[in-house]
Amino acid sequence: MSLKVLITGGAGFIGTHLLKRLIAENKYKIFVVDNLSAVAKTRFPRQVKFYRSAIQDPSLGKIFQQVKPQIVFHLAADNRIISSASETISSNVIGTFNILHQAKLAKVKQVIFTSSAAVYGESKKFPIQENFPTKPISAYGLSKLTGELYCQLFQKHFPVTIFRFANVYGPGQNSSSEGGVVAIFIRKFLENKTPIIYDTGKQIRDFIYVDDVVDALILALEKPQSTTLNIGSSQPTSILKLLKLTAKLIGRPVNYISKPKRPVEIGKSLFSHELAVKKLNWHPKTDLADGLEQTIKYFKSL
Repeated sequence: MSLKVLITGGAGFIGTHLLKRLIAENKYKIFVVDNLSAVAKTRFPRQVKFYRSAIQDPSLGKIFQQVKPQIVFHLAADNRIISSASETISSNVIGTFNILHQAKLAKVKQVIFTSSAAVYGESKKFPIQENFPTKPISAYGLSKLTGELYCQLFQKHFPVTIFRFANVYGPGQNSSSEGGVVAIFIRKFLENKTPIIYDTGKQIRDFIYVDDVVDALILALEKPQSTTLNIGSSQPTSILKLLKLTAKLIGRPVNYISKPKRPVEIGKSLFSHELAVKKLNWHPKTDLADGLEQTIKYFKSL
């Protein structure tokens, strides 16, 4: 009998990649909940049952009772940089609580929740480990941390694996999302436009390819446990280095417009993923150049 898997945010960037992987494994009955706020339109394969709904909507309970999922991947979130505090609270706090509450009522066996590097804020030591202080400097980071705390509250009802993702990139990424700088640079160069670098461009990021992220999600499904894990490449890359490498791969000159530092932008983010290796036997497989080539190929095909 196929396991029933419900994915919130299944029409989004990471959600669509996860969906493809689960379909390819051909052993799950898949349901998707998404309000389609991040995509203009989408078509799901015939074997996927789609429900259009916001995760904070009280009617979500009817979906859970109808589907009776065994596994929930909670990926849906408002991760737009321009979102207000009230918008992130509605989606990322109230929405997450609603998912967890309905999961409890539906007797779900396992929840996998996607969080963010933004929960750490400006860390003092690197690479960042899971037991480091969490001091978000943005409404988004604070909302994600609050979502994590609710997940911990519900761990007495079912295992909840919490993933803190570094800067995820890859084919299908929305350039307006948190960490969408890869998509932004590629689009600018392909359109012969000049990208913008904020501050000095020396800000350090940890870029992780979307296929490696999906590997972690699948491993969590196969090894249910209540834990919090960093998922990153552990490879430091400056924004300027990213721009130069992207320009080189596309064959464009390295031109950019300098603008002042933006508020609530972290200076450095670099993850240790040792705990994910220990708990899930997960390893990042894709280096930045290879991942960028795959992403550029995707944007060229549009």
